[in-house]
Amino acid sequence: MLFPPSSFVPRATASRRKVTGAIVLGLLASTPALAFAQKVTTVDGLTLRQTLVQLGDPAVSRAAGEAIAFTTALEIGTQPLANSSGGFVFKLDPTTGLLARTTRTFGSSFAERALTSGEGKVSVGATFSSSNYDKISDLALDKLLFSTITANSPAVAGTTTANLELSSKTVSISGMVGVTENFDVGVIVPLVSIKLTGTSSVVNGAGTVSRLAQTSGIYSGLGDLAALAKYRLFKFKGEEIPDPGGVAVSVNMRLPTGDSDNLLGLGVTRTLVSVVASGGKGRLKPHGSAGFDYWSKSVDGVANRAPASTVSARHQIQYAAGVEVEAHAKVTLSVDFLGKHVRGAGQAGLATDTFSNSPSGITSIESLTALSEGIRKAILVPGLKVNLKGKMLLSLNALMTLKNNGLHATVTPVVGINLTM
Repeated sequence: MLFPPSSFVPRATASRRKVTGAIVLGLLASTPALAFAQKVTTVDGLTLRQTLVQLGDPAVSRAAGEAIAFTTALEIGTQPLANSSGGFVFKLDPTTGLLARTTRTFGSSFAERALTSGEGKVSVGATFSSSNYDKISDLALDKLLFSTITANSPAVAGTTTANLELSSKTVSISGMVGVTENFDVGVIVPLVSIKLTGTSSVVNGAGTVSRLAQTSGIYSGLGDLAALAKYRLFKFKGEEIPDPGGVAVSVNMRLPTGDSDNLLGLGVTRTLVSVVASGGKGRLKPHGSAGFDYWSKSVDGVANRAPASTVSARHQIQYAAGVEVEAHAKVTLSVDFLGKHVRGAGQAGLATDTFSNSPSGITSIESLTALSEGIRKAILVPGLKVNLKGKMLLSLNALMTLKNNGLHATVTPVVGINLTM
């Protein structure tokens, strides 16, 4: 089942991306079952998508590698980015004639509030997050089944399995400017790094290892840039200071700046329009939002081997709710619930194809493949913001996955810094 070397054609990589690993294919002479070892072949320059395909036996397991690539791209492309709203908002207090903070809390990192920055106010920040993925849908990445071939001949029959370690790190650089008293614009620039380490093997029906593959690589670059705008529609009734809250509309446009071949972006323009509400007069400040994320076109994945077919993910529903608590004048605690639903496709699972009168004697193939079922996410986000000095904030958060039937990471720690000027 060793795939012909001509199939492994190196692809030139962009200068901003560095691939530190390679696919190593061949039979190991040190293994007793492999009596006739083939020279090890090293291939450089494959994209992450190509690498995942080659980890399986491409002749029968292409859909497995494509399914992992498809689900990984959706996870990376739709992961929450910390908002860039500043924690400090000041306004002239008519009763004293002095500038005073309009809110006693510093806001949430991952859920919006209706409060705007104020005309001329600038906020800049950066966050770092790290995710280690443990399963895809309900299948563990350790001892992951790629395909099982059932055939009349043990030499034709076989099982392809893989042991994968997949992780991502994201640095998000953000900025927000108050254009008017009620209108903010901003940008978030995500820098994404995906690391894949893994091995796969094909064992035929006689128990002989007929193919081995190994990879270790890092794929880094710019993700899908976010352009933000928020307009406050109205305030709730109450005193100007502290701010009584209100309702706003926000727009978050994700541009296709990430390399989709290396799963750093989705390759489509996405526009999320949300309604945001927040309020509260005491130490407790609730907030919530709901919105629809429109995608300019679908994101497609390979669904099976032959005849070729695809599944398509398009559009997303998002909602969030949470509360901020003033634990101290310089400390804000928060807890948020984030919900997301990618529509159309995104999950992966095992599917079986049966054959009759196959020339090779194959009777069925069970393989990992992309499914026409959308991804649902539910994430709990506890966090805190601490005023370090002046108008500088340190934020600590944890994205705790309650449900994710796509590519799953249990806990993603996030640390950030923000400065209001």
